[in-house]
Amino acid sequence: MNQRVEKIIDRPDAPEIFCDGALAISFRQDVLRLTLYSDRIDAAERANVNRVVVGQLSMPPAGFVDLYNQMTAVMARLTQAGKVQPVEQLAQQLS
Repeated sequence: MNQRVEKIIDRPDAPEIFCDGALAISFRQDVLRLTLYSDRIDAAERANVNRVVVGQLSMPPAGFVDLYNQMTAVMARLTQAGKVQPVEQLAQQLS
């Protein structure tokens, strides 16, 4: 069975979203939704940090599984490079 490889079209005008993390992940109506946030300093008070929603990523379950697999591979490389620690090791260090 031949599977056609889809051509990837890079759009330089596509918006880039920076986020500090995911505020929430939900699964509704067969769509996974990740609400992304960025921490912003309150300009008036300078001491308060506000968590501002900067976007929402919505995808089908198959796309989410693919994203999860890619992120798992990146985490393995980051762990191997010593940039992050596995959760089990971190928990042992905290005890």
